[in-house]
Amino acid sequence: MTSPAGGFKRMVVGLPQSMTSQTAVDVAAQLAEFLNIELQGTFVADTSLHGLAGFPGARELRILDQGWQAIDLAQITRDIEHAADAARRRFAAAVRSCTVKTSFDVIAGAEAMASLIRADDIVAIIEPSHPGERITQQFTGLLGAALEASNAILILPQRIARTAGPVMTIADPDRGGIGAALDIAVALKESLVVVTGRGAALAADVVTLARERGVHLEQIADGGLTYDTAPFSSVTNERLRVVTRRQVPRDASRLFAMLQGVPLLVVGPDRPEPASESKSAAAR
Repeated sequence: MTSPAGGFKRMVVGLPQSMTSQTAVDVAAQLAEFLNIELQGTFVADTSLHGLAGFPGARELRILDQGWQAIDLAQITRDIEHAADAARRRFAAAVRSCTVKTSFDVIAGAEAMASLIRADDIVAIIEPSHPGERITQQFTGLLGAALEASNAILILPQRIARTAGPVMTIADPDRGGIGAALDIAVALKESLVVVTGRGAALAADVVTLARERGVHLEQIADGGLTYDTAPFSSVTNERLRVVTRRQVPRDASRLFAMLQGVPLLVVGPDRPEPASESKSAAAR
């Protein structure tokens, strides 16, 4: 079995309580398989609902019952259990053919998620099926934990535009995004597209390393384009975009609006620059 790609050791998929896109879970599982890293599905139960049920005046609007009703703690517990079971089934379906190690856990609250995340994890965040869930404490806590504790975050839209095509990245001064994108292009056996400023040339060692690793490399010039200033229109039909933290907004609504059906891998600023195989061998 080959070694894990890109220095990543595990992918942790945070599964929201709302119905999650099966395709998004499948894409996360496929990427973990290609990268040869452990895959853990994590259902994050919203424990704040139990606390809310303790307030005598708290009410919930039940559409089928046509009115406001007292919050039923037993019903909330059953609803969470049903949602966890549904998430478990979706995860099991996604990993049925995986050869990497897989596991599934249910945790209480987004705070517990932070304690599970390691620096070499990719934390996968799936766009909630309902826009209102993006502002819940459960989801914002999950996204916040990923941003603070993980070196890499995979943002998955509900609708996946395509599951084949090149990997694309935006050139960045620290070049960490290019290094991660190249590693993943190798693992996926796809070409790599690098977006640079107008008139900028790709570094010679990046070109050399891509050639040594058998990756077709293409450069697209687009002056001043960054992920936090405009949605990326797909001109290369890419299957995945790789960027660094400084290139994306922290606001979940803006972030999901920019995806346009293409998963986004956000890597930390501390990834090493790409180095040619010959230089790496000499260093060893």
